[in-house]
This record gives sequence, structure tokens and C-alpha cells, in this order.
Amino acid sequence: MILIIDMDDVIVQGGFLKLINEYMKTDYTEDDFKDFYMQDILPDKKAFFEWFKTKNVYDYCMLAPNAKEVIEALNQKYKVYIGTSYIYREIPNESGYVLEQKYNYLLKEFPFIKPDRYIFITDKELLHADIKIDDRIDNLVNGTKKILFTAYHNKNVSDDELTEKGIERAINWLDVAKKLL
Repeated sequence: MILIIDMDDVIVQGGFLKLINEYMKTDYTEDDFKDFYMQDILPDKKAFFEWFKTKNVYDYCMLAPNAKEVIEALNQKYKVYIGTSYIYREIPNESGYVLEQKYNYLLKEFPFIKPDRYIFITDKELLHADIKIDDRIDNLVNGTKKILFTAYHNKNVSDDELTEKGIERAINWLDVAKKLL
């Protein structure tokens, strides 16, 4: 069975927020955001992204608790792929450098997943899989089993809406393990 797992806000967490806080000299937490696009709070997005391009966001990320161990176990049972976007909507033509950052992070942290199982794509509707794990509902399209990984921006999605769309929620990686292992 094919399992596609998203990277940002699923496998890794916090890097983008740490950079916003560093740039703005603030101390926002994820609880301060209800929408996916944290950068919408920035007064000057152009200046921020010029600065942001000098950073490697994955130097600021933390691995989600239990992600590595559970993904390694999933990799023994399923054909695991990482399906991740790399394009920032504010700088779509300049986002290519993020590919290398993601690639190197995955190589280092998940040596048991071969690089030919990394899929760098923004329109995840194109990806068909037996199981999809993502933090965005629209990225779960074309998954036979759909698991919404809980993140700051999807906590308010109701159980009724998820049920209506055939989606299960996973609150963390141990919950994923219970569902799939």
C-alpha cells in the first residue's frame, strides 16, 4: 500500500513561526493563528521574504514528537512517500531554493526513506494513494484513507465536516501509529 505523508506542520513544526518571531522581534505562538498563512500578519511581506531567503527554515524546525519512530515503523509496513510543497505564494518564482533545504533535511533525518520517494509538488490533488496524511483538507483529495494531522490552522474543523468528507483526524504521531500500525 502507498502512503504519502506531508512534511511541513506534520513531520516538522515551528520553523516558519520562529523566523517570523525573529524577524518581527515578537513572541507569537501557534495559538495566535487560526489560518494557514502566518505571513499574513507581516506588515511588509516583500521585505520579510527577502530576509527569509537568507535562512534555512529547516534549521529552525523541530521534528514533531514521535514522527521519526512512527514513520520508520510505517516504512516497514507501507510504501512511504513524502509529498511536500516548496512554493511560497509570495515568491513562487524564487522558491526553488527550498527544494534543496527540504531534500537535505529529509536525507539527514529520514535515511530509511530513499530520495526517489520524495515528491515535491504543490497541487497534491494529482497524488493518488491508499493513505494520505496531511494538515490541509484539500491535500487529502485522492487518498483512499484520509488522515488530517492536527495543526494550529485546522483545530477548529469539526468532526462533522471531517466525517462528511471521509476524513479521520490524528492528533499526533502516536495517534497515527494506532490507526495504521
